[in-house]
Amino acid sequence: MIRVSAARARILYPVRIETGLLRRVGPLLRAARAPRDVLVVTDRTVLRFHGAVFLASLRRAGFRPRVIALPPGERSKTLARVRALCERWTAWGVDRATPVLALGGGVVSDVAGFAAAAYTRGLDWYAVPTTVLAQADAAIGGKVGVNLPGGKNLLGAFHHPRAVFGDPSTLATLSPRAFRSGLAEIVKIGVIRKPSILDDLERLAGGDRARLPGLIRAAAREKAWYVSRDPDDRGIRRELNFGHTVGHALEASLGYGRILHGEAVSIGMVAALRLSVRVAGLHPRRALEVEELLLSLGLPVRLKRKPGKRFWRALGRDKKRGRMGARMVLSPAIGAAKTYTLPSLTALRSIISGLVQKP
Repeated sequence: MIRVSAARARILYPVRIETGLLRRVGPLLRAARAPRDVLVVTDRTVLRFHGAVFLASLRRAGFRPRVIALPPGERSKTLARVRALCERWTAWGVDRATPVLALGGGVVSDVAGFAAAAYTRGLDWYAVPTTVLAQADAAIGGKVGVNLPGGKNLLGAFHHPRAVFGDPSTLATLSPRAFRSGLAEIVKIGVIRKPSILDDLERLAGGDRARLPGLIRAAAREKAWYVSRDPDDRGIRRELNFGHTVGHALEASLGYGRILHGEAVSIGMVAALRLSVRVAGLHPRRALEVEELLLSLGLPVRLKRKPGKRFWRALGRDKKRGRMGARMVLSPAIGAAKTYTLPSLTALRSIISGLVQKP
């Protein structure tokens, strides 16, 4: 059992990553004394693959679920979608006692969790992640929100779930691209916190799929460690932004959905690793080893073309930017991370130009 525990913030909830858990969500919620009327938020793809099993588990346990299915993908992370959810709940007469169950990937947990945070100033919610990205990272930590045209996750809140229930068997229905994308966040945890994860990822890249549930649990455990120590993301938890400064700017400038989150973070990590060599003292060989691991996992490490003004504007608006300059999380050694304030973007511009594929 993994737990997120921050006593001063009165935060305590379990994170369970177990095969077959989707069939047991109903009894687990009943044991948690959740009210019988529940609001299920999912997306249309997840509903098609996993809705029957999930809803049957709820109904057998005596729950009465009402379901809303979003269009799949990053383009659902909008304020308009949150408003539509809240208006539907209003039409149903939902009150503050009714919990929200977010069945899906990171987009679903972000949108459902943000709507739960806003509606009547706060509904309880439970995360039931169905992707590698969500089980290893996105569903844990209480960060919920939506995108704005100018930047990723610029509108949001901290609203922690009551529990996280992740079933690795749901990952079999992911597309190969979505599966690979989720691995980027596990690589990140290996780089900044737990190098042994990188060794297991190399074995996974070699075909050892049996390691996947253990890898997800290991990443989730480290994410819970960060959140427990910094639930409001004001200190050490910022290390989790490794690769995200460039990654989020790529998503915003290219258009949400055109590049997957993990793909953008993969390229962002390569940029951060190369900058770490220049600025933080990371050994070049270690940076190259991680880049080669990303390649072996099928993740991108290059850009098709040089980013334009939209990319640099998005990076300039990044919510992690400091008053004196751009902040980036860098790695002085594999297994460690530190936030640096860059006096200028000159070095980063040079690195980004070097990532462009040669014709």
